[in-house]
Amino acid sequence: MADIKCPAPDCTTTWPAAIALEVLLKLIDLHERTTHPSTVSTPSPVSNTKAEKVKQPVILAAGTSEEWAYFQQRWSDYKAATHLTGSDVVYQLFECCDENLQKDLTRSFGALANKNEANVLQSIKTLAVRQENIMVARVQLQQMR
Repeated sequence: MADIKCPAPDCTTTWPAAIALEVLLKLIDLHERTTHPSTVSTPSPVSNTKAEKVKQPVILAAGTSEEWAYFQQRWSDYKAATHLTGSDVVYQLFECCDENLQKDLTRSFGALANKNEANVLQSIKTLAVRQENIMVARVQLQQMR
């Protein structure tokens, strides 16, 4: 009996015909997987889950300095996550203010659209953070004893 030749083009591998059929099939399968791997790539699993939208931070009027520090951190994270640039930064920053604060900002500082981010943040801080008396903080600290 003649040897069995690999059906792949340009392959010279052969197997003796006297081998049992089950063994021959296993050898051919192993040879195909190791010597002639498939060029068709299997698609990698794609996640269908969408990332949740980044929530815009909110700042209210008459807050504390702690709330302001928290807002500044959240604003920085939000700006980085949404890739804000140019005038969009100021518009989105204005939208972070609650409606009463927006009205107060417009009354006190006029149009903010033509200002830079640092100026708008300072304007917001002026109205959003109530001034804290240092003496009050000291008294409260002493009362904690």
